[in-house]
Amino acid sequence: MADQDFELTAKLRIRAVTANDAKDLQTYCFTTSTVEEIGNQLKDDLARNKKGEVYRLVVEASNHAIGNIRVERHKLDNALGELSQLAVCTPFRAFQVADKLVAVAEQVAQENGIETLQIELPKSDGGIIEAYKKWGFAERPVVTLQKQVGQSTPEETPVATATPPPERPKAPGDEGKQQELL
Repeated sequence: MADQDFELTAKLRIRAVTANDAKDLQTYCFTTSTVEEIGNQLKDDLARNKKGEVYRLVVEASNHAIGNIRVERHKLDNALGELSQLAVCTPFRAFQVADKLVAVAEQVAQENGIETLQIELPKSDGGIIEAYKKWGFAERPVVTLQKQVGQSTPEETPVATATPPPERPKAPGDEGKQQELL
């Protein structure tokens, strides 16, 4: 049999999620979750969508949800949206489906009064971070500190003590002024 080349075309559509998308999302995007878990998440998101809190979009190919993105309005800042759950079925990644999902998510956010989108990612996700930078996201200069609750400070770590600075000679006119400590 001789090699044969052919052209494959498909029409993709980005739309709001429905409760009926749970099975496809489990099959194509979130394989480690159960259909029931995803169905419960979708029901919750659909209820929160009615309040303007969550916007979830899917990419549909031949009536199957093969991609997903979620925008959640920040609880304390209505103008801030948190992106999450960006997932695209592996064979469709070559068609820049994620690019289109992020662009439509930005449009939906803007239409609903969200001025800024953000996503938190571990530094180890270098490829994903670069993709978001390509989509116009920039790193913020934020430091996250954490401590395991209930663990004491290791004895090897010396506790800092404040040593007052040496007194400086008073210049004329310094009487009554407090010395600044930095």
